[in-house]
Amino acid sequence: MTRLHETVASLADEVLRGLGDSRSALIYAPNTIGKTRLAQQLKERDPDGVVLYNSFVEDVFTWDNERVVLKMNPTSDLLETIVTQGLDGAIIDHFGAFTSGRIEPKLDFERGEISFGIHKGDDNSADGIKVSRAEESIFVWSVYYSVLSEAIETLRDSPELRSTADYDQLTLAVIDDPVSSMDDVRIVSVALELSELIKRASEIDLKFVITTHHALFFNVLFNALRRKKNQAYVLQHDPGAGWSLRKQSHDSPFSYHLGIIEDIQRAISANTVERAHFNQFRALLEKTANFLGYTGGWGSLLRGPDAPLLTKVLNLYSHDRFGDIDTSDVAAEYKEAFTNEFQEFLKTYRWAETV
Repeated sequence: MTRLHETVASLADEVLRGLGDSRSALIYAPNTIGKTRLAQQLKERDPDGVVLYNSFVEDVFTWDNERVVLKMNPTSDLLETIVTQGLDGAIIDHFGAFTSGRIEPKLDFERGEISFGIHKGDDNSADGIKVSRAEESIFVWSVYYSVLSEAIETLRDSPELRSTADYDQLTLAVIDDPVSSMDDVRIVSVALELSELIKRASEIDLKFVITTHHALFFNVLFNALRRKKNQAYVLQHDPGAGWSLRKQSHDSPFSYHLGIIEDIQRAISANTVERAHFNQFRALLEKTANFLGYTGGWGSLLRGPDAPLLTKVLNLYSHDRFGDIDTSDVAAEYKEAFTNEFQEFLKTYRWAETV
């Protein structure tokens, strides 16, 4: 029987208990369900024992558009580790591997900034370029990945042979949606490299909790880690009852669409539509578009008069980095567009009424 949790703290307890003898827990959930809160809760419980990746890690880096450099906070724990352990070369190598080596970052720790360039030795070379949002995400992931990889390699040595004791207290790596803004090719690459890292960590007492809203990322990791020592779940949230974890035995959590439809229909009936329901609807649209083979993307499935407005709002809420924490009310205009387009979607694609 699935257990309901009224608090994120109780949910975190179940995740940790579920790890048990397992190496990892892979959790799928749409945005705003509670992934970021769960990741933060796990970090706060053991600040020294958990190495965390989430949207807040990206706050360490900010663009200086005038000088076209990515500024970094040199006092952050992550960057202090990079300087202490001399990991700048590893970051450059990992970034190059994830981006096929087209762009090269240059790290300047004295100034606390990163510049990017394309160096081909011809007229196509360029310095001081601003990378795309996807490439920025890959760079930030490369920073975290380099630190985590170094920690694992260090912990695989016997204590007396380790180059540093900085990683000795690590017991858990918590990774929350590292593939935001990335294309499918890079998502697959990140997932496969992460799976190899988890396998390398099997010799030490370091476990992983990975949360994602991206079905492809979930799919690749699920298949790459398909062993008894790795668990997979779907995270669900009922505003009136709480959170629940359902074990996932298949590589694609698409059966979750039935729960999404039920949740949205209940919210519309009770006039309690929240931002979470917008992100649930987008997840449903993405799954349906993939299933039907729509090359134009999920937006082409919206056919009603409110389609342009709802598409804009769905994009806005989906790319809100802190949407998982901010569950503020939705404007009445947006709710009306949401209700109209959702009902039109059910009718057009012949989804059965469940409520």
